[in-house]
Amino acid sequence: MKKLVFLSLSLLSLLILIPGCITVSPPASSANPPAGQVPVIGTFSSSPSTGGTQTLAWNVTGASSVSIDNGIGQVDAVGSRVISPATVTTYTLTATNAASNASSSAQITVNNTAYSPAPVQFAVTRVTATSAQSTYSGACPRTFTFYATITANGPGTITYRWERSDDNWGHIQSMTFNEAGSQTITLNYDLSETASGSYKINVLTPNNITSPPINYTVNCL
Repeated sequence: MKKLVFLSLSLLSLLILIPGCITVSPPASSANPPAGQVPVIGTFSSSPSTGGTQTLAWNVTGASSVSIDNGIGQVDAVGSRVISPATVTTYTLTATNAASNASSSAQITVNNTAYSPAPVQFAVTRVTATSAQSTYSGACPRTFTFYATITANGPGTITYRWERSDDNWGHIQSMTFNEAGSQTITLNYDLSETASGSYKINVLTPNNITSPPINYTVNCL
């Protein structure tokens, strides 16, 4: 029995003295995952789901780098961040390591009166009118061309008409705006005898607004 114990101790001593016989592998950490293993995004969420202010929270393992877009940048593998987006915003978390990458996103929906201004009522905000020529003397008939520029604050449809100073009003017409901006319309007026007067453009809906009058004078010879 003593010989058996002595022999076992001798073999154990020999194994300890011989280099390279026993290798102990350290456990893989979240920053150093096994080769080929993709990062794991355990959670990436926001709470509450709506409102002026939310808190993003995430938990990532197996990544050497973690970042969130929209101005947040590099972050720890586990953490949270308070955000106050002014509009509907999608935040994307990206986790990477030397092997590969993985990503996840959370959409933050803002439904807060502080960030939701009342819609602007569609309206015509400005009307101007001009003419290429205001006076004429010579052979007739003569055509005068009048121009009007109508400016609206958003999408919608307006109605308008040209109005002459002798109460001869044109037909009511319509114009559609696809977005805020200006559109120009023209009117050709044929004069066959000496006359003078003025034209203006009158917007009827969605609100009533009129341009300054455009004076004209024709002297037929």
